[in-house]
Amino acid sequence: MNKTLFLKYATLGSILLIVSACQQVQAVAEPAVLTETSAEVKLELQQQIQKAVGGPLVKLADNAYLFESQIWVESAVLRDDKGRPLDGRHMDLANLFILQIEQGQCQLKHNKSGQVFVLTKAKCMAEKQRFPEK
Repeated sequence: MNKTLFLKYATLGSILLIVSACQQVQAVAEPAVLTETSAEVKLELQQQIQKAVGGPLVKLADNAYLFESQIWVESAVLRDDKGRPLDGRHMDLANLFILQIEQGQCQLKHNKSGQVFVLTKAKCMAEKQRFPEK
């Protein structure tokens, strides 16, 4: 009887182990940095940011996303000929964009809206992999 009870528990334990191992693991996006940049990659980033916030293409530094996974983008302020904001005080908040990698795919996330844009030209790697000291 002890042998039968042992076999039942062993079988049950094996089944639970198999079921838990077969559960789908959900991918988690990780902060990322670009592995290299080019005019083509910069344009792709600018176009995706433009989709998220509207307006003209934003100005990005040539080294955007090479060392940090996040950048803040301020809204353009229309100014008069003396450099003063047309509508008086500028109250728009800056937008946070996070470069991330999920299942080997480089993505740009607009933090405010939650929109995620898949990047086809950009190549990136996990920020903690490139800069483990961070």
